[in-house]
Formats: sequence, structure tokens, C-alpha cells
Amino acid sequence: MKILSISYSHEANASIMLDGAILASAAEERFTKIKGEAGYPKNAIEFCLNFTNLQSNDLDLVVIVSENDPPRDYIVHRTSSFSVNDYVKEQELYWKPLLFEKTTKNYLEIFKNKIDYKNFDFSKLTDLKDEKKSIYEFRKLRIETVSNHLKIDKEKIIHIKHEHAHQCYAIFAQNNITDSLVLTCEGVGDYSNNTVSVYENNSYNQIHSSLNNHLAKLYKYTTLILGMKPDMHEYKVMGLAPYANSYETEKAYSQIKDIFQVDGYDIKFKNKPRDLYFSIIDKFKSCRFDGIAGGLQQLLEEILCEWIESCIKKSGKNNILFSGGVAQNIKAAKSISEIEQVKNIYIAPVPGDGSLSIGGCYKSYFDFLHKNNDIEDVHKKIKPIDNVYLGPSYTDSEIKTSLKAIDTDKIKIIENYSNEILVNYLIDDAVIARFSGRMEFGQRALGNRSIISSPINYSVVKKINSKIKFRDFWMPFTPTILKEYENDYLVNPKKLSSPFMTMAFETTSKFREIAPASIHPADETCRPQILEKKHNEKYYNLIQGFGDRTKVYCLLNTSLNLHGMPMVCDPDDAIFTFLNSGLDILAFDNFLLIKKSFKK
Repeated sequence: MKILSISYSHEANASIMLDGAILASAAEERFTKIKGEAGYPKNAIEFCLNFTNLQSNDLDLVVIVSENDPPRDYIVHRTSSFSVNDYVKEQELYWKPLLFEKTTKNYLEIFKNKIDYKNFDFSKLTDLKDEKKSIYEFRKLRIETVSNHLKIDKEKIIHIKHEHAHQCYAIFAQNNITDSLVLTCEGVGDYSNNTVSVYENNSYNQIHSSLNNHLAKLYKYTTLILGMKPDMHEYKVMGLAPYANSYETEKAYSQIKDIFQVDGYDIKFKNKPRDLYFSIIDKFKSCRFDGIAGGLQQLLEEILCEWIESCIKKSGKNNILFSGGVAQNIKAAKSISEIEQVKNIYIAPVPGDGSLSIGGCYKSYFDFLHKNNDIEDVHKKIKPIDNVYLGPSYTDSEIKTSLKAIDTDKIKIIENYSNEILVNYLIDDAVIARFSGRMEFGQRALGNRSIISSPINYSVVKKINSKIKFRDFWMPFTPTILKEYENDYLVNPKKLSSPFMTMAFETTSKFREIAPASIHPADETCRPQILEKKHNEKYYNLIQGFGDRTKVYCLLNTSLNLHGMPMVCDPDDAIFTFLNSGLDILAFDNFLLIKKSFKK
């Protein structure tokens, strides 16, 4: 059974599954170099087919995830092209008249300078002002686009619901928890913004869905109020929150604490504001920026924890599988994990829309097994995500071709170097770009497209922020920790799994002393990649070598990219990032590039 699944969402992506195993997955942004690229993931599809040596006519099924996407967002390329000013303009010129004056403005007229019809013949949409009709026609247009591109029969192409992809991704990306609550929480899906399902006996049953939960929208619009891009920079608000003192946090929290309430399986308004942007600006007008982030994060954690406690009480299930955009808030995940009634919680890598295509594969294959009455031991038939290295890889020959552009007067190239050389540079506080093997899918670099450094000296944080990543000063970095040392470094009494940086933990005093550059400086937590040798042996051996020399068995790890650009995909991307930043070294598997200007 060969399945291609695609998502058009704001992290457009494609995946291929063969007989229950995900073989390839990538986001379109990695190929177009446009961060947050939405729309038809043509390049990602072609990568998946080429990598698996499949022709489009080999496919048994093509799955398009999400049925009710509004086409106007794709016509203006909202997520990838909008600036903060554009989002404010959208609120002022479109939403304010609609919400307060009951006047509908022409969205595409407001953003006519953003219109770009690439990948679609939008002339086939007969009335973009009629949202329901245009959504239905857009569904048909997407099937036609896939059919024309892949030259396959339309009968092979189906849509599945957005929420079903999230639910099946939460269930089947792991294989250890089989008796569980499956929860989704997000801005909006096809029919809900939160769902509750029970997974047991090789099947799952959705027991609740609702459009009442606007937690994600409040977080999204507060991100905009703080001058950052919604649907992209919520993680920055989360990172800022711990810096606020209790006075500033409480001042902001008091303004919003009574907006929501938990009612059984539902989260809904308690005191509904007129809207979630202009009304919230008024509430926060006397609050400081860090306090706003702190108060917002406190509210999110309190409501989510109360909701999950209520879900556990009503369902009797205390193993949690969590998916959807809100599941990406690792601070909230930490609070959820600390609920006494929670026995276990697992959040798969990239639980937001960046994994929808994988969820689409899981859902359609699960349905295929059900249709054929073949659901016994379903977790043996549907393979989990053991690692995220599902993207492209490049040969030494391809890398050598890219190296021809290097100025050897400024950069030294060493071939077939040893780990010991790299360890020496790490000990000397070099900041190293590591480009190895297959690219990770999703927004977390897990060693193969990473910037790495020693976590021992905190001064490296300022260097990476100011000379390489050019990012906000308050954002913390994260560690990759060898699994054998997690008990020495992390406070994890429930022994929760965190191989993919989806959970946050308190740190031990020992870890805070030996690896200060890899923890959050305000609350002393960390979001680790706990690495087992079987998942990435080369990266593991490098950290092992560093630890044998320093007695610190972890490295600082952040994504290999410049600020505002997608994570590096190919050797040319890596070299461009190396040459246009303060990186000291670029390490391919068999080629080491060292700037001659580097000094210890």
C-alpha cells in the first residue's frame, strides 16, 4: 500500500508511506527557501517520490489533508508574505468593520498587492466573496491540481479531515501508549478547535469536538499585539514569559483570567470579549510587554491543566496523547506532565500543522486496515516515528561540487577529518554548523541540520544570537543530552520520553552548573533532545567524545538557519549560511570548513 499525503497548510508538507512505514517527509519551505510556505507542496512531493524511487502511477492513494481551507489565504500567501504591519492592517481594515460594524470588506482588494496565483488556476473559483462556495470549489481545484501534476486518476485522490490527521498522528507516531486520551487543541481545523478521543483496543472513538475553544486565537492575537507574527512567533512569546516578575505577570493575568472556563470536555468563554484583538489591546494597555507574555502563558497553562484534569475525570483515562498547534507550547506540556492524575504524556515531533501529511498517511492506512478487517496488533502494522531524519541527503560528490565556490584563502578545508578534531574545536568554544545525512522534518533541528557548541560557557549564547542567528536576546537554546545521562541532568520523575524536543523539564543543580548555555536563563528549565545511539550514531559518538573529554555529555543545539529563513536543506544552503554569519566551522560528514579568522 503506497500512500502520498500532502498538506497545504501554513507549513505545507508532503509524506510517503509504504505498508504502514513513513519513508520520506519534508516541508515545501525547505525547497523554496520561503519560511512558512503554504500552498501546493510540489517540490516536497517530488522529493518524496524521487527518494523512494516511486513513479506517481505506482501510488495507490493520494491524500489531501484538510477540507475547508479558505482559498483567499493561499491567493495572498498570507503566512509567508505578511509582515506584522500586514496583520495589523488585516485587523483594522477587514476584521474591525466585520466584527463591529457588520460590514464585509473585499479581502482581496485590501491585499491586492499580495495576490499571486502560483500553482493554481484561481479563475475556476466562481465567487471568492462567497466563502462556503469558494471553499468547496477550492477542494475540487486541489484534486485537479494533484491529478494534473502527477498524471493520475482523480479517483485515487481523497480529502481527509484536518482533525483526523492530528488525532492519528498523535496515536501512531508512538507505539508505547495504547490505552489513552487523544486530545487536539488548535486555532481552527475543519470542524473544531479542540477534540477529545479515546484510543483503546486497536481503535479510537472521538467523544467530543467543539468550536468554543479560543485559547489558541488569544495566544495568536496577543503575539501580534506584542509586535510579532501570528502563526509563526508564538514560541517567542512563550520564551519571553519566564522573564516577567510576579507583579507584572499578575497585572496582565488579572485582565484576562476570567475570559475562559472549562466545562467537562469543553473550553469555552466565561466572559466573552467583543473580539480577541482590539478588546485585548484595551485590557493590556497598562501592562508591560514581558508581563503580557507571562500573564498569557499562565492563563494558557491553567486552562489546559484544568481541561485535562476534567477530561481524565470524565473518561477515566490518564495516558495523554496531545496534538495540534497548542501542543507545541512546551511550557504548557511541562505543566500538564506535572498533573498528579497524568500517568504518561507523549507529544510527537512537530505536533502542529507541520506533521499533517504524516497524520494523513496514518489515518488513511488505519482506514485501509479497518476496511480489510486487519486491525489486530495494529501498532505492529503501523510503524511509529522512531526518528525525524526523513528528508533529503546528499552525496560527497554533490557536496564537492558545492565546495568549488569556497575561497580557500579565507577558509581551510579538511577532508576525512576525525571526531577528535571536532571535539577539540568544541572545547575551544567554536560555533559549528553540522550538516549530516538526511534532513530533519519539522522545525526542530536534531543534529543533522544543527548549529552546535559547547554548553559550558554561557558567553557562547551572546555570540550565537548576535553574530549567527540574529534573533531575540531572550530566546534560550536547547541541549542534546545522551540518554544515559538524563537522570543526572533532568528532573523527570515520571520517566517521560523526550527524544524530539517536545517536552520541557526542570534541571538538576549539576546540569545548571556544567551546561548553563543550554538552559532557559530565567526559569532554569530546558527542552532537551534525549538522544539514543540507535537514532543517530554519528551525532551520539560526537557528544560521547566531547563528554569523555569534558565530563559534560551534552551539546548546545539549535537549528541551522539565519533568522527568518527556513532550516538549511542542501549543501549550497549550508555554505550560504556559513559565509553570511559568524559561524566558525561547517562540518559535513567528510569535509570540514574552518574560517581562518577563527580564534579561540
